Amino acid sequence: MALFGTGSNITNTTSVAAGNYGSANAVPSITVDANQRISAINTNAITLTAAINANASVGDIGTYAFMQQASGNTQYAPGTTLAGSSLRYSDATGRVHTDTPSGNWRCMGYDSGAALVNTGTGTGSGSGSGTISGTLQGGNVQGNTTVQGGKGGFVPTDNLGVGGNVGGTATINTVTINSVTVNTTVAYSATLWLRYS
Repeated sequence: MALFGTGSNITNTTSVAAGNYGSANAVPSITVDANQRISAINTNAITLTAAINANASVGDIGTYAFMQQASGNTQYAPGTTLAGSSLRYSDATGRVHTDTPSGNWRCMGYDSGAALVNTGTGTGSGSGSGTISGTLQGGNVQGNTTVQGGKGGFVPTDNLGVGGNVGGTATINTVTINSVTVNTTVAYSATLWLRYS
């Protein structure tokens, strides 16, 4: 027997309940009986396993990456989203790579957007020796410094008068450093991002 028409007067073909099946966390499961009719519709929860991500390529949707901002020093709170063009791959210490990721990413940590700077102060002293080559001109040199002359002799420079020119090599005996302050940029902010689209 063949039936023709829209079926508008048919009230029931299966025992399936009216409703929506499937969601962001579940997929529909449809059962077809021996008469080729849908006899049941259920849902199965989506289960993410390590095996799914194990086959993903770098930068695929659903993957994570350490990244930092391509430019600027904007602060990004957890959950903030950015286009991949605004990010660059990075290591955990904040050293940046040149590759630009595709797609859109969600911040899964905290990006302060500022460089981490360490400041340190210390004191110390040291000694060493070295030479300075050149001409002493127009000054008054005092002390025990000696200057080697052109023929292998030494010319004393105690109280050398203004206006004299002495060529040769001067010897420095001791250098003392009293205090040094250093500001070092350690790294720029890098955090974990998730590609969601």
